[in-house]
Amino acid sequence: MKTRINGKQISMSDLMFSISEAMDIAHHKLALHQLRTAYICWKMAEEAALPPPQIEKLFLAAMLHDIGAFTALEKSCRYEFEAKDCEPHCLRGAMIYSQVPWLAASAKIVRLHHTPWCCYSEPIDTPDVMEAQMLLLAEILEREIDRDVHILNQSSTLREAIRNKVGNIIHMDVVELFLCASESEAFWLELTAPHLMSFLKCRGPVQYIYGDRAAALKMEEFFTAIIDFRSKYTASHTAGVSSCTKSLGALLGLPESERKELDLAATLHDLGKIGVPIEILEKPGKLTQQEFAVIKMHSYLTFVLLDSVRGLEEVARIAGSHHEKLDGGGYPFRIESDEISTSSRIVAVSDVFTALAEDRPYRDGLPAKEIRGIMQEMVAQQHLDARIVDTLLNNVDEVAHAMKTSQEQWTERYYSVLSMTDGT
Repeated sequence: MKTRINGKQISMSDLMFSISEAMDIAHHKLALHQLRTAYICWKMAEEAALPPPQIEKLFLAAMLHDIGAFTALEKSCRYEFEAKDCEPHCLRGAMIYSQVPWLAASAKIVRLHHTPWCCYSEPIDTPDVMEAQMLLLAEILEREIDRDVHILNQSSTLREAIRNKVGNIIHMDVVELFLCASESEAFWLELTAPHLMSFLKCRGPVQYIYGDRAAALKMEEFFTAIIDFRSKYTASHTAGVSSCTKSLGALLGLPESERKELDLAATLHDLGKIGVPIEILEKPGKLTQQEFAVIKMHSYLTFVLLDSVRGLEEVARIAGSHHEKLDGGGYPFRIESDEISTSSRIVAVSDVFTALAEDRPYRDGLPAKEIRGIMQEMVAQQHLDARIVDTLLNNVDEVAHAMKTSQEQWTERYYSVLSMTDGT
Protein backbone atom coordinates (compact mmCIF):
# COMPACT_ATOMS: atom_id res chain seq x y z
CA MET A 1 0.00 0.00 0.00
CA LYS A 2 1.52 3.35 -0.99
CA THR A 3 0.40 6.92 -1.13
CA ARG A 4 2.10 10.02 -2.53
CA ILE A 5 2.90 13.06 -0.39
CA ASN A 6 4.44 16.04 -2.13
CA GLY A 7 5.67 13.92 -5.02
CA LYS A 8 7.32 11.33 -2.77
CA GLN A 9 6.12 7.78 -2.43
CA ILE A 10 5.55 6.73 1.15
CA SER A 11 4.74 3.15 2.09
CA MET A 12 1.71 3.54 4.29
CA SER A 13 1.64 -0.21 4.86
CA ASP A 14 5.06 0.09 6.53
CA LEU A 15 3.63 2.80 8.75
CA MET A 16 0.57 0.70 9.65
CA PHE A 17 2.85 -2.16 10.69
CA SER A 18 5.00 0.20 12.76
CA ILE A 19 1.99 1.70 14.54
CA SER A 20 0.49 -1.72 15.19
CA GLU A 21 3.72 -2.95 16.74
CA ALA A 22 4.20 0.21 18.82
CA MET A 23 0.66 0.15 20.23
CA ASP A 24 1.34 -3.27 21.74
CA ILE A 25 4.81 -2.49 23.14
CA ALA A 26 3.48 -0.74 26.26
CA HIS A 27 1.97 -3.96 27.63
CA HIS A 28 4.02 -7.17 27.53
CA LYS A 29 0.91 -9.34 27.30
CA LEU A 30 0.00 -7.56 24.08
CA ALA A 31 3.25 -7.99 22.14
CA LEU A 32 2.28 -8.40 18.47
CA HIS A 33 -1.34 -8.93 19.55
CA GLN A 34 -2.85 -6.96 16.69
CA LEU A 35 -0.56 -8.43 14.01
CA ARG A 36 -1.25 -11.95 15.25
CA THR A 37 -4.95 -11.16 15.12
CA ALA A 38 -4.55 -9.87 11.57
CA TYR A 39 -2.75 -13.07 10.55
CA ILE A 40 -5.60 -15.23 11.89
CA CYS A 41 -8.15 -13.11 10.01
CA TRP A 42 -6.14 -13.38 6.80
CA LYS A 43 -6.01 -17.17 6.96
CA MET A 44 -9.74 -17.46 7.68
CA ALA A 45 -10.53 -15.07 4.83
CA GLU A 46 -8.42 -17.18 2.48
CA GLU A 47 -10.26 -20.28 3.65
CA ALA A 48 -13.54 -18.52 2.88
CA ALA A 49 -12.21 -17.63 -0.59
CA LEU A 50 -13.11 -13.98 -0.10
CA PRO A 51 -12.08 -11.69 -2.98
CA PRO A 52 -8.79 -9.77 -2.46
CA PRO A 53 -10.47 -6.39 -1.72
CA GLN A 54 -12.48 -7.95 1.12
CA ILE A 55 -9.43 -9.72 2.51
CA GLU A 56 -7.49 -6.45 2.45
CA LYS A 57 -10.34 -4.62 4.17
CA LEU A 58 -10.47 -7.21 6.96
CA PHE A 59 -6.68 -7.28 7.34
CA LEU A 60 -6.53 -3.48 7.67
CA ALA A 61 -9.29 -3.57 10.29
CA ALA A 62 -7.42 -6.21 12.30
CA MET A 63 -4.04 -4.45 12.19
CA LEU A 64 -5.22 -1.57 14.40
CA HIS A 65 -8.53 -2.92 15.67
CA ASP A 66 -7.99 -1.63 19.23
CA ILE A 67 -6.90 1.85 18.20
CA GLY A 68 -9.89 3.27 20.07
CA ALA A 69 -8.76 1.89 23.45
CA PHE A 70 -7.35 5.11 24.88
CA THR A 71 -6.74 4.22 28.52
CA ALA A 72 -4.73 1.64 30.42
CA LEU A 73 -7.92 0.29 32.01
CA GLU A 74 -9.50 -0.26 28.62
CA LYS A 75 -6.40 -2.04 27.37
CA SER A 76 -6.22 -4.23 30.45
CA CYS A 77 -9.89 -5.11 30.42
CA ARG A 78 -9.80 -5.67 26.69
CA TYR A 79 -6.93 -8.08 26.98
CA GLU A 80 -8.23 -9.99 29.96
CA PHE A 81 -11.69 -9.98 28.35
CA GLU A 82 -13.22 -8.75 31.59
CA ALA A 83 -14.97 -5.72 30.13
CA LYS A 84 -18.71 -6.24 29.91
CA ASP A 85 -19.10 -3.31 27.55
CA CYS A 86 -16.45 -2.68 24.91
CA GLU A 87 -18.72 -0.36 22.98
CA PRO A 88 -16.81 2.91 23.63
CA HIS A 89 -13.45 1.78 22.25
CA CYS A 90 -15.13 0.11 19.26
CA LEU A 91 -16.99 3.32 18.46
CA ARG A 92 -13.87 5.44 18.86
CA GLY A 93 -11.85 3.07 16.71
CA ALA A 94 -14.43 3.25 13.94
CA MET A 95 -14.45 7.04 14.12
CA ILE A 96 -10.66 7.19 13.81
CA TYR A 97 -10.69 4.76 10.87
CA SER A 98 -13.40 6.75 9.11
CA GLN A 99 -11.12 9.82 8.99
CA VAL A 100 -8.78 8.13 6.49
CA PRO A 101 -10.06 7.47 2.95
CA TRP A 102 -8.24 4.17 2.49
CA LEU A 103 -9.20 2.92 5.98
CA ALA A 104 -12.81 4.09 5.96
CA ALA A 105 -14.08 0.88 4.36
CA SER A 106 -12.78 -1.05 7.40
CA ALA A 107 -14.48 1.21 9.96
CA LYS A 108 -17.66 -0.86 10.32
CA ILE A 109 -15.66 -4.03 10.98
CA VAL A 110 -13.80 -2.21 13.76
CA ARG A 111 -17.11 -0.89 15.07
CA LEU A 112 -18.60 -4.41 15.29
CA HIS A 113 -15.56 -6.43 16.31
CA HIS A 114 -16.75 -7.03 19.91
CA THR A 115 -20.36 -7.75 18.98
CA PRO A 116 -21.34 -11.36 19.77
CA TRP A 117 -23.38 -13.28 17.22
CA CYS A 118 -26.49 -13.27 19.43
CA CYS A 119 -26.72 -9.47 19.07
CA TYR A 120 -27.01 -9.46 15.27
CA SER A 121 -30.30 -9.29 13.42
CA GLU A 122 -28.64 -9.56 9.99
CA PRO A 123 -27.61 -12.85 8.36
CA ILE A 124 -23.97 -13.89 8.46
CA ASP A 125 -23.43 -13.06 4.78
CA THR A 126 -24.36 -9.40 5.31
CA PRO A 127 -21.42 -7.14 4.25
CA ASP A 128 -18.94 -6.69 7.12
CA VAL A 129 -20.82 -9.02 9.49
CA MET A 130 -18.82 -12.14 8.68
CA GLU A 131 -15.60 -10.10 8.70
CA ALA A 132 -16.43 -8.65 12.13
CA GLN A 133 -17.14 -12.15 13.43
CA MET A 134 -13.80 -13.32 12.03
CA LEU A 135 -12.07 -10.48 13.84
CA LEU A 136 -13.84 -11.30 17.10
CA LEU A 137 -12.80 -14.95 16.84
CA ALA A 138 -9.23 -14.00 15.99
CA GLU A 139 -8.96 -11.66 18.96
CA ILE A 140 -10.41 -14.22 21.37
CA LEU A 141 -8.01 -16.86 20.07
CA GLU A 142 -4.96 -14.61 20.33
CA ARG A 143 -5.82 -13.77 23.94
CA GLU A 144 -6.10 -17.43 24.83
CA ILE A 145 -2.55 -18.26 23.73
CA ASP A 146 -0.21 -18.99 26.65
CA ARG A 147 3.09 -17.40 25.67
CA ASP A 148 4.99 -19.61 28.12
CA VAL A 149 3.88 -22.85 26.46
CA HIS A 150 5.01 -24.01 23.01
CA ILE A 151 2.20 -23.31 20.58
CA LEU A 152 2.06 -26.88 19.23
CA ASN A 153 1.45 -28.14 22.76
CA GLN A 154 -1.68 -26.01 23.10
CA SER A 155 -3.11 -25.84 19.58
CA SER A 156 -5.61 -28.65 20.18
CA THR A 157 -6.85 -27.01 23.38
CA LEU A 158 -7.16 -23.67 21.61
CA ARG A 159 -9.15 -25.19 18.76
CA GLU A 160 -11.51 -26.79 21.25
CA ALA A 161 -11.92 -23.50 23.11
CA ILE A 162 -12.98 -21.76 19.89
CA ARG A 163 -15.29 -24.65 18.99
CA ASN A 164 -17.07 -23.99 22.29
CA LYS A 165 -17.80 -20.41 21.21
CA VAL A 166 -20.29 -21.56 18.55
CA GLY A 167 -23.74 -20.06 19.05
CA ASN A 168 -24.12 -16.97 21.18
CA ILE A 169 -20.62 -15.59 20.56
CA ILE A 170 -19.51 -16.70 17.08
CA HIS A 171 -21.48 -18.00 14.11
CA MET A 172 -20.98 -21.68 13.28
CA ASP A 173 -19.75 -20.89 9.74
CA VAL A 174 -16.96 -18.67 11.05
CA VAL A 175 -15.84 -21.29 13.57
CA GLU A 176 -15.76 -23.89 10.78
CA LEU A 177 -13.57 -21.58 8.69
CA PHE A 178 -11.14 -21.28 11.58
CA LEU A 179 -11.05 -25.01 12.24
CA CYS A 180 -10.21 -25.66 8.59
CA ALA A 181 -7.59 -22.89 8.44
CA SER A 182 -5.86 -24.03 11.65
CA GLU A 183 -5.49 -27.74 10.95
CA SER A 184 -1.82 -27.57 10.00
CA GLU A 185 1.16 -27.00 12.26
CA ALA A 186 2.30 -24.30 9.83
CA PHE A 187 -0.66 -22.10 10.79
CA TRP A 188 0.35 -22.11 14.44
CA LEU A 189 4.07 -21.80 13.82
CA GLU A 190 3.59 -18.82 11.49
CA LEU A 191 1.18 -17.22 13.95
CA THR A 192 3.74 -17.25 16.76
CA ALA A 193 6.93 -16.80 14.73
CA PRO A 194 9.27 -14.01 15.92
CA HIS A 195 9.50 -12.78 12.33
CA LEU A 196 5.71 -12.47 11.90
CA MET A 197 5.84 -8.77 11.03
CA SER A 198 8.42 -9.19 8.28
CA PHE A 199 6.52 -12.21 6.98
CA LEU A 200 3.28 -10.21 6.78
CA LYS A 201 5.04 -7.26 5.16
CA CYS A 202 6.44 -9.49 2.42
CA ARG A 203 3.58 -11.92 1.91
CA GLY A 204 0.51 -10.39 3.55
CA PRO A 205 -2.66 -9.38 1.69
CA VAL A 206 -2.27 -5.60 1.72
CA GLN A 207 -1.90 -4.22 -1.81
CA TYR A 208 -0.83 -0.84 -3.22
CA ILE A 209 -3.07 2.14 -2.54
CA TYR A 210 -2.28 5.62 -3.85
CA GLY A 211 -3.57 8.82 -2.30
CA ASP A 212 -3.42 12.50 -3.11
CA ARG A 213 -2.52 15.47 -0.88
CA ALA A 214 -6.04 15.51 0.61
CA ALA A 215 -5.59 11.90 1.76
CA ALA A 216 -2.25 12.80 3.33
CA LEU A 217 -3.85 15.65 5.28
CA LYS A 218 -6.46 13.25 6.54
CA MET A 219 -3.65 11.04 7.78
CA GLU A 220 -2.26 13.92 9.82
CA GLU A 221 -5.56 14.10 11.74
CA PHE A 222 -5.47 10.33 12.18
CA PHE A 223 -1.98 10.46 13.68
CA THR A 224 -2.85 13.33 16.00
CA ALA A 225 -5.82 11.38 17.31
CA ILE A 226 -3.95 8.13 17.99
CA ILE A 227 -0.94 9.85 19.54
CA ASP A 228 -2.67 12.41 21.75
CA PHE A 229 -6.16 11.15 22.55
CA ARG A 230 -4.91 8.60 25.07
CA SER A 231 -4.94 11.29 27.78
CA LYS A 232 -6.62 14.62 28.44
CA TYR A 233 -3.17 16.03 29.24
CA THR A 234 -1.85 15.26 25.77
CA ALA A 235 -5.11 15.65 23.82
CA SER A 236 -3.91 18.76 22.01
CA HIS A 237 -0.11 18.60 22.39
CA THR A 238 0.66 17.53 18.82
CA ALA A 239 -1.75 20.15 17.52
CA GLY A 240 0.16 22.79 19.50
CA VAL A 241 3.58 21.64 18.31
CA SER A 242 2.35 21.42 14.71
CA SER A 243 0.85 24.91 14.82
CA CYS A 244 3.99 26.41 16.37
CA THR A 245 6.18 24.61 13.84
CA LYS A 246 4.09 25.89 10.92
CA SER A 247 4.36 29.45 12.23
CA LEU A 248 8.13 29.25 12.74
CA GLY A 249 8.72 27.63 9.36
CA ALA A 250 6.94 30.52 7.69
CA LEU A 251 8.59 33.22 9.84
CA LEU A 252 12.04 31.78 9.15
CA GLY A 253 11.39 31.69 5.40
CA LEU A 254 11.88 27.96 4.88
CA PRO A 255 11.18 26.75 1.33
CA GLU A 256 7.73 25.27 0.79
CA SER A 257 9.13 21.78 0.19
CA GLU A 258 11.00 21.82 3.51
CA ARG A 259 7.99 23.19 5.36
CA LYS A 260 5.76 20.35 4.19
CA GLU A 261 8.27 17.77 5.40
CA LEU A 262 8.69 19.74 8.63
CA ASP A 263 4.93 19.83 9.18
CA LEU A 264 4.72 16.05 8.88
CA ALA A 265 7.66 15.58 11.26
CA ALA A 266 5.97 17.85 13.81
CA THR A 267 2.76 15.85 13.52
CA LEU A 268 4.63 12.60 14.09
CA HIS A 269 7.26 13.75 16.61
CA ASP A 270 5.61 11.95 19.55
CA LEU A 271 4.56 8.82 17.67
CA GLY A 272 6.80 6.80 19.98
CA LYS A 273 4.65 7.76 22.97
CA ILE A 274 2.06 5.20 21.93
CA GLY A 275 4.60 2.71 23.28
CA VAL A 276 4.72 4.43 26.70
CA PRO A 277 2.21 3.28 29.35
CA ILE A 278 -0.41 5.92 30.04
CA GLU A 279 0.21 5.51 33.78
CA ILE A 280 3.60 7.14 33.26
CA LEU A 281 2.32 9.89 30.96
CA GLU A 282 -0.37 10.86 33.48
CA LYS A 283 1.65 10.47 36.69
CA PRO A 284 1.02 13.58 38.82
CA GLY A 285 4.24 13.31 40.82
CA LYS A 286 7.92 13.07 40.04
CA LEU A 287 8.92 10.19 37.79
CA THR A 288 11.15 7.46 39.15
CA GLN A 289 14.46 6.79 37.42
CA GLN A 290 12.89 3.73 35.77
CA GLU A 291 9.85 5.71 34.56
CA PHE A 292 12.00 8.51 33.16
CA ALA A 293 14.04 5.93 31.26
CA VAL A 294 10.82 4.70 29.64
CA ILE A 295 9.85 8.28 28.77
CA LYS A 296 13.26 8.89 27.17
CA MET A 297 12.66 5.88 24.97
CA HIS A 298 9.83 7.62 23.08
CA SER A 299 11.92 9.79 20.75
CA TYR A 300 14.09 6.82 19.80
CA LEU A 301 10.97 4.76 19.19
CA THR A 302 9.62 7.58 17.02
CA PHE A 303 12.80 7.43 14.95
CA VAL A 304 12.75 3.63 14.62
CA LEU A 305 9.08 3.51 13.68
CA LEU A 306 9.41 6.20 11.01
CA ASP A 307 12.83 5.13 9.71
CA SER A 308 11.37 1.72 8.85
CA VAL A 309 8.83 3.42 6.57
CA ARG A 310 10.08 3.75 3.02
CA GLY A 311 9.89 7.43 2.06
CA LEU A 312 9.94 8.83 5.60
CA GLU A 313 13.65 8.54 6.35
CA GLU A 314 14.24 12.31 6.61
CA VAL A 315 11.02 12.82 8.57
CA ALA A 316 12.31 10.15 10.96
CA ARG A 317 15.56 12.07 11.51
CA ILE A 318 13.72 15.34 12.16
CA ALA A 319 11.07 13.86 14.46
CA GLY A 320 13.46 11.55 16.31
CA SER A 321 15.82 14.43 17.18
CA HIS A 322 13.37 16.74 18.94
CA HIS A 323 14.97 16.10 22.36
CA GLU A 324 18.55 16.61 21.18
CA LYS A 325 20.48 19.63 22.53
CA LEU A 326 23.03 21.77 20.75
CA ASP A 327 25.67 20.99 23.39
CA GLY A 328 25.33 17.25 22.75
CA GLY A 329 23.58 16.54 26.04
CA GLY A 330 20.20 15.59 24.62
CA TYR A 331 18.74 12.19 23.79
CA PRO A 332 18.51 9.61 22.30
CA PHE A 333 21.55 10.03 20.01
CA ARG A 334 23.52 12.72 21.92
CA ILE A 335 24.37 14.42 18.65
CA GLU A 336 25.87 17.92 18.64
CA SER A 337 24.86 21.11 16.88
CA ASP A 338 26.50 20.41 13.52
CA GLU A 339 24.39 17.24 13.20
CA ILE A 340 21.07 18.80 14.19
CA SER A 341 19.16 20.15 11.20
CA THR A 342 17.24 23.42 11.18
CA SER A 343 13.99 21.47 10.96
CA SER A 344 14.89 19.39 14.03
CA ARG A 345 15.73 22.57 15.92
CA ILE A 346 12.37 24.09 15.01
CA VAL A 347 10.48 21.04 16.26
CA ALA A 348 12.56 21.07 19.48
CA VAL A 349 11.73 24.73 20.16
CA SER A 350 8.06 24.18 19.33
CA ASP A 351 7.87 21.15 21.61
CA VAL A 352 9.39 23.03 24.56
CA PHE A 353 7.19 26.10 24.04
CA THR A 354 4.03 24.01 23.76
CA ALA A 355 4.90 21.86 26.78
CA LEU A 356 5.59 24.89 28.98
CA ALA A 357 2.35 26.60 27.98
CA GLU A 358 -0.03 23.67 28.46
CA ASP A 359 -1.33 21.95 31.58
CA ARG A 360 0.48 18.82 32.69
CA PRO A 361 -0.52 16.23 35.35
CA TYR A 362 1.96 17.76 37.80
CA ARG A 363 1.41 21.52 37.08
CA ASP A 364 -0.70 24.10 35.28
CA GLY A 365 0.51 25.85 32.15
CA LEU A 366 3.13 28.52 32.89
CA PRO A 367 2.63 32.28 32.39
CA ALA A 368 4.23 33.94 29.35
CA LYS A 369 6.92 35.75 31.33
CA GLU A 370 8.12 32.55 32.95
CA ILE A 371 8.13 30.71 29.63
CA ARG A 372 10.25 33.46 28.09
CA GLY A 373 12.77 33.22 30.93
CA ILE A 374 13.02 29.44 30.75
CA MET A 375 13.54 29.42 26.99
CA GLN A 376 16.17 32.15 27.13
CA GLU A 377 17.98 30.16 29.80
CA MET A 378 17.86 27.08 27.56
CA VAL A 379 19.48 29.14 24.81
CA ALA A 380 22.21 30.26 27.19
CA GLN A 381 22.84 26.62 28.14
CA GLN A 382 23.10 25.71 24.43
CA HIS A 383 20.04 23.50 24.59
CA LEU A 384 17.94 25.40 22.02
CA ASP A 385 18.77 27.40 18.88
CA ALA A 386 19.07 31.15 19.63
CA ARG A 387 17.80 32.34 16.23
CA ILE A 388 14.71 30.16 16.36
CA VAL A 389 13.91 31.06 19.97
CA ASP A 390 14.37 34.78 19.18
CA THR A 391 12.03 34.44 16.20
CA LEU A 392 9.46 32.77 18.42
CA LEU A 393 9.70 35.30 21.25
CA ASN A 394 9.67 38.27 18.85
CA ASN A 395 6.41 36.97 17.40
CA VAL A 396 5.09 35.24 20.47
CA ASP A 397 1.60 36.77 20.45
CA GLU A 398 0.97 35.71 16.86
CA VAL A 399 2.44 32.23 17.35
CA ALA A 400 0.69 31.65 20.68
CA HIS A 401 -2.68 32.77 19.32
CA ALA A 402 -2.51 30.34 16.40
CA MET A 403 -1.33 27.59 18.71
CA LYS A 404 -4.08 28.21 21.25
CA THR A 405 -6.73 28.21 18.53
CA SER A 406 -5.48 24.90 17.15
CA GLN A 407 -5.27 23.32 20.58
CA GLU A 408 -8.75 24.47 21.53
CA GLN A 409 -10.11 22.87 18.37
CA TRP A 410 -8.40 19.57 19.14
CA THR A 411 -9.43 19.65 22.80
CA GLU A 412 -13.01 20.15 21.66
CA ARG A 413 -12.67 17.18 19.29
CA TYR A 414 -11.24 15.05 22.09
CA TYR A 415 -14.15 15.70 24.46
CA SER A 416 -16.61 15.39 21.58
CA VAL A 417 -15.25 11.92 20.76
CA LEU A 418 -15.42 10.90 24.41
CA SER A 419 -18.98 12.17 24.83
CA MET A 420 -20.18 10.50 21.62
CA THR A 421 -18.63 7.14 22.50
CA ASP A 422 -18.95 7.06 26.29
CA GLY A 423 -22.41 8.57 26.47
CA THR A 424 -21.22 11.32 28.81
